[in-house]
Amino acid sequence: MPKTTVTAPQNPMSYEPRPSQGVQWQQTVVMRNAQKQEEAFSIGPDGCVWSFIADSGDSRFDASGQRLENLGLKADFLTVGRNVAGALVVIAAKGLNTQYRTETPVTALDAAESLGRRWSPAQSIHLPTIQGATGVRRLYTQSDFSGMRIAMIVDTEQPGVGSSYVMACSQWHDSGPGPFILLPPLGAPATGQASKPAGHSSPPLFRMAHSA
Repeated sequence: MPKTTVTAPQNPMSYEPRPSQGVQWQQTVVMRNAQKQEEAFSIGPDGCVWSFIADSGDSRFDASGQRLENLGLKADFLTVGRNVAGALVVIAAKGLNTQYRTETPVTALDAAESLGRRWSPAQSIHLPTIQGATGVRRLYTQSDFSGMRIAMIVDTEQPGVGSSYVMACSQWHDSGPGPFILLPPLGAPATGQASKPAGHSSPPLFRMAHSA
């Protein structure tokens, strides 16, 4: 995905990443939160997921009510989805370590008193056994009338096969992801192996979440 430059607001009530001219924030996703505000999520220069609200409606954050919050999720890749209850779910992957936090709807006063009340504690997503797995390459979410689904592209490295990757898919439940289904290897076959004949192309199962 193209990188997006974000200028961090001056906010004395949150911990900001070390300022640096020209720092590139990555994989920005914009969604509408439970308070109907547009909220941007990015991987900051410290490698953590950050949330930014341009106008939180409370001047205690700064003169304009801007809020910048570190969600404490280490990430190489990020996605944001919406569960069946309409709450945002922020999912981040660092290597094979994948975690998520779920938005907790609160009043504006509660949010101002304690930013921590807005999000559930970070929880880990336990992937199924994937032979030769080396790291999560990409995350996807999709939400519709049946709730939210997630998918992960996982890189693998196996003797005699070489570099490949598989997709792990799951339906999201109230308590987090359900059982994962693994799709067959999607990478190129190793040298000397015959390629499978090309079949009919299918529409993508998942799409990246970009906006509310």
